[in-house]
Amino acid sequence: MKTLIAAAVLAAGCSSTLAGASVTTSAALAASAANRASGGCWALCTNGTSCNAKTGMCEVLPCRGLCAADEHCESTYAESKCLRGAPSDVSATAAGTGKPKLPVNVPTAPPSAGSPSIVPAAERDPPSK
Repeated sequence: MKTLIAAAVLAAGCSSTLAGASVTTSAALAASAANRASGGCWALCTNGTSCNAKTGMCEVLPCRGLCAADEHCESTYAESKCLRGAPSDVSATAAGTGKPKLPVNVPTAPPSAGSPSIVPAAERDPPSK
């Protein structure tokens, strides 16, 4: 019975342009909602993009996913390109002794009760005349 009703709706939708557009749009919206409800994106992600499950949107992959296994993507403002080897890193480990070089002063007594008083610089050091 459901199949017969669906066939009748589709047949009616094909009889006029407006009805056909309405039926096709409704079917596309239903398919998109079903895809999102199952954890996918609202639309089919094309080559070079990946589905972000949190937002439901397709996001562009670095270098559109074209780099080989032994390459990495380097992106600048103007372009993205695949380069050989592992990605370079701008951070480096500093050699050290592991001991702090600055003196550390541990407070010996808790601060005095009440809130701190802030004295403006003009009241602290009045200008000389």
